[in-house]
Amino acid sequence: MNAPAVTTWLVAGYAVFLAAAAWGFDLMAKKASHRAQGWRTARFVYHPDHDAWQCPTDQWLWPTSYDPAHRVMRYRAKPIVCNTCPVKADCTTSDHGREISRQVDPWPFSEAGRFHRGIACVVAALAILLPAGQAMMERTPTDLLVLGAVVVAVAAVCTPLFRHLWSSPATGPEHVPHRTAHEDSVAAAIDRYSTRWGMGRARGGDELR
Repeated sequence: MNAPAVTTWLVAGYAVFLAAAAWGFDLMAKKASHRAQGWRTARFVYHPDHDAWQCPTDQWLWPTSYDPAHRVMRYRAKPIVCNTCPVKADCTTSDHGREISRQVDPWPFSEAGRFHRGIACVVAALAILLPAGQAMMERTPTDLLVLGAVVVAVAAVCTPLFRHLWSSPATGPEHVPHRTAHEDSVAAAIDRYSTRWGMGRARGGDELR
């Protein structure tokens, strides 16, 4: 039996390299996403039992809306609390209260996660197709054996990367309104206006009576 050709070993090695690159890219993207989330919520503590965030001054941010398109839960502190907070300048510039968003799904079901996992899947697919295509051009049993083994091994290693394609996350929470980011900002402005001027009118009416 003849030894496999040099091109066979090169293709096999490159396929293994692509599989490792796919996993490496996915892990780096996941780590970067978690780091970015930690930066956005620095010193804020999430309490899963209350589904709320606690800020460094011991104030609470409660869920206000859920964005079904991006599968993001949004939390906001009360404007009256944030606007009188002595550290507001270091926390937020919004007059509607500090807002924090949280992805409700694990990696890679978030919007950024699906994008980066898609790139990893493309690289993984190339790692499978490359030796498979080379096998179609080879005729010797040893070359076919090596390439076939590489295809099976790479496919087995990369299968977890493709699982998000046929598994979908659960539906979003129903206890909060479903709104986009724009709709949520408009609703926050309306709520603040109603709180400020609605209460003023109510006090005025009480005085008249």
